[in-house]
Amino acid sequence: MEAIKYYVKGAFQGVKATPEVLEQEEELIADLTAKVADLVEQGKSDEEALGMAIASVGDLSTLVSEFEPAEDQHATIPTASIFSTRLDLYVVAVSAAIGAAVMIGSTVLGALTGLIHPGAGFSLAAVLAVAVWWIRGAYLRYQASPDAIEVRELVYKARFRSALATWAGVALIVSLLNIATHTDFWCWPIWVAGGTWALTVKVEKWLAERAEFLAPEPQAPKAA
Repeated sequence: MEAIKYYVKGAFQGVKATPEVLEQEEELIADLTAKVADLVEQGKSDEEALGMAIASVGDLSTLVSEFEPAEDQHATIPTASIFSTRLDLYVVAVSAAIGAAVMIGSTVLGALTGLIHPGAGFSLAAVLAVAVWWIRGAYLRYQASPDAIEVRELVYKARFRSALATWAGVALIVSLLNIATHTDFWCWPIWVAGGTWALTVKVEKWLAERAEFLAPEPQAPKAA
């Protein structure tokens, strides 16, 4: 009977669905079903038989408490009030500086050793121009609202995985272009720039915990 399944499943709601729990549920469902069938054979109606069978097993809360609780699916996500434009400016500046240093150093070293095509200089200049535009945009937003406050979720794993996936896509595309043009590794700066996107997530996580970026929490109004 579906009513028996609903009753048992409802009793075990909030319990982690381990093999032991599932086995216990199946045993209870089988026992109750058999009891209901016996009572019906004795002349009881389906409703009477169901009520009597459920009453016979008593309160299941003691049994349920022996099993491990399920993980809270609605756990509170950590948040903080952040000076958003200030944080974003620092994140962009630090990430772009690290990325630029890696790109310039690697391009120069590659050019000196002959491992990288001189054409990489053009892609390097283009990427650095984008970096300057990126920093300029963050600075203008900060200048317009230097004390802007935003409540942000301090959760970074999913963002970092997404950024890594973006970087992998960029690396694949530029590598295929590099192969298609039959030249040396001219796409190196673009490949590194894609990794900078993932770097911003780590930089933000590091900076967001620093006091200079944490805004005071709003105070609840005092009762008159």
